[in-house]
Amino acid sequence: MQSRAQWQVERCPRWCAGGHRDDDHPDDRVHRSASLSVPVVARRTWFEGAGIRRMAESCELEVALSRVDGDSQTWLYVGGGPGAAIEVTAESGHRLVQAMVEALDRPRSR
Repeated sequence: MQSRAQWQVERCPRWCAGGHRDDDHPDDRVHRSASLSVPVVARRTWFEGAGIRRMAESCELEVALSRVDGDSQTWLYVGGGPGAAIEVTAESGHRLVQAMVEALDRPRSR
């Protein structure tokens, strides 16, 4: 069992990947899960001249949980790096997953 860093207010949640150190910068005092990498085909859309351009490209999205030490809110991260990510509460993440399944099932039900 890994010892707690001196700054930790709470024990790590069971999903935390650990790696905390006593000298962690205050901004880095966050519990983080191991990330899951999901290969996807994403569509990039941009304006060019008077029209809209679209292009499909392969990329990987990372999915992970995080919680600032001492905070009660757990966040779900989905993204491909800074500026290309969203973070929603875990509860919102559950609603989002349900809505995604519903949206994906609609074409099959017709």
